[in-house]
Amino acid sequence: MDRIIEIILEFVEPEEEITAESTLKGDCGLTSFDTVCLIDALCNEFGKNVDDIAVRECQTVQDLADIFLD
Repeated sequence: MDRIIEIILEFVEPEEEITAESTLKGDCGLTSFDTVCLIDALCNEFGKNVDDIAVRECQTVQDLADIFLD
């Protein structure tokens, strides 16, 4: 989880601390473009190819962790 948060922080500077419950768009402030870049970075970091539909359904940092850290 910590590594996912570190990667998110490469793209945004949120006003509050990012936690597992943080929403990607609201709390983290990710734009659509940021999200695409973030997913690419996570795929490279964790060596995974993920289903685009599953990623689009992600709302929170925990949702991303469930996909990339399974």
